[in-house]
Amino acid sequence: MEIAKVDLRGVVPGKQGWEAARAAVTASMVAHGFVVVAHDDALGPDLRRAVFSRALPELFALPPEAKQRTAAADGSLLKAGYVGHVPGTAWESLLVDEPSDAAAVRRVADLLWPEGNTEFCETMVSFAKNMVHLQETVEALTLEGLGVPAESVRAHMGMLGHGARLSHYGAPPDAETCMSMRPHYDNTMVTVIVQHEVEGLEVHVGGGRWVAVPPEPGTFTIVAGEQLRVATNGRVPACFHRVRTPSNRERFTVLFTLAQKEGVEVRALEDLVDEEHPLLFNPLSIEEYSKWLYWEEGHKFEDPLKAYCGVDKHDGAVA
Repeated sequence: MEIAKVDLRGVVPGKQGWEAARAAVTASMVAHGFVVVAHDDALGPDLRRAVFSRALPELFALPPEAKQRTAAADGSLLKAGYVGHVPGTAWESLLVDEPSDAAAVRRVADLLWPEGNTEFCETMVSFAKNMVHLQETVEALTLEGLGVPAESVRAHMGMLGHGARLSHYGAPPDAETCMSMRPHYDNTMVTVIVQHEVEGLEVHVGGGRWVAVPPEPGTFTIVAGEQLRVATNGRVPACFHRVRTPSNRERFTVLFTLAQKEGVEVRALEDLVDEEHPLLFNPLSIEEYSKWLYWEEGHKFEDPLKAYCGVDKHDGAVA
């Protein structure tokens, strides 16, 4: 299967090309839970070099004690800060909340580099501002394509927060499978995955088939998370994806997340619930669901989201 790309260059709401882009983005998200878009303005050559050739290598070359200064007290993947190599992966990452806010980025940078690092801060803020615009555009295209009116889209966006997970993968721990990250769903609305030079991202397209998404400059992969599955009342599936690197090279990526703000339940948008589409999910507490999913019973179920908050929980399927 060849993955089609949707060209979003120059596409703005209400102007020429918006309706065609909306139809293409929505079709891909509904069919697969992901879309690959082309958008050269989001990451030009100079900014790409600044991010992937300087900022990320410099960050992950820091000694462990420096990176650990930013870690969440409980080591949670959901909270801002550094996470070291997760068992079974070759992955380490640093999550920055609201990365387009210069003060938020500077607070993290000051922990990493007590002497300061102005270049890192400026690079990440510039990058994040572009990505925030792109991820909100794709979410708006998707929701509008499902029939959600503009005012409801704006209200939905107002309850979301942004994050940037800066990521480094070493050589895959299993040279035979080349797997760096096991198959999983993201616990977000959407995640923009920005790859650089080295292959890795693979998406599940049904029937046991996996398709590699090449790291082409000027392209970005947006994957739907479990929160969007709830918000769209099941119209958009969460994307099952993994990281596999046959070249066995180290790899840098940045994952830009759009997710419900902490403490706010995810609910199906009222515009997407009717007689033809009855409510599928009860309100979802992200914090409680994550605790259940990772530390309690969640791993036992084939469809943990449905088992946890589905209106009809009669799947009982054990993974």
